[in-house]
Amino acid sequence: MQLGCTYLVVRDMKGSIAFYEALLNRRAESRKPERWVEFHCGNTLALWNPEFDKELIRNSSDVSDHFNEAYLNYKEESGLRYGNNAILNFNVTDLNAEYQRIKSLNIGAVSEIFYINVVRPYYCFMLEDPDGNLIEITGDYKPE
Repeated sequence: MQLGCTYLVVRDMKGSIAFYEALLNRRAESRKPERWVEFHCGNTLALWNPEFDKELIRNSSDVSDHFNEAYLNYKEESGLRYGNNAILNFNVTDLNAEYQRIKSLNIGAVSEIFYINVVRPYYCFMLEDPDGNLIEITGDYKPE
């Protein structure tokens, strides 16, 4: 078995696309951007808008063209939680340069640079996306 991709459930698709395009410095790829986009950044990071499916279910004349009964039951019974379900970790070659870049983008709350030495020593900073998902960015860092 191989991991196909990691995807985040997002409320504001346009805002989240803009956030991740700025963070990753690349365009999202999609055939249906109001429902699903992908970023190829080492592995695949995808954003999914569950409200798209709900609208399609509500407004479709023949919902069976899009979904089977099992999916419809699942959507009806399952609760959805936004934000802080996972922490994405990105590794960069120059942590200080990336920290300055991210701060200048002004796309979300950014922590100070942390030093952590539990399993092994490393430096990182945290960034929060529009849904409250945490992003840890690590890399080579020389303290000033």
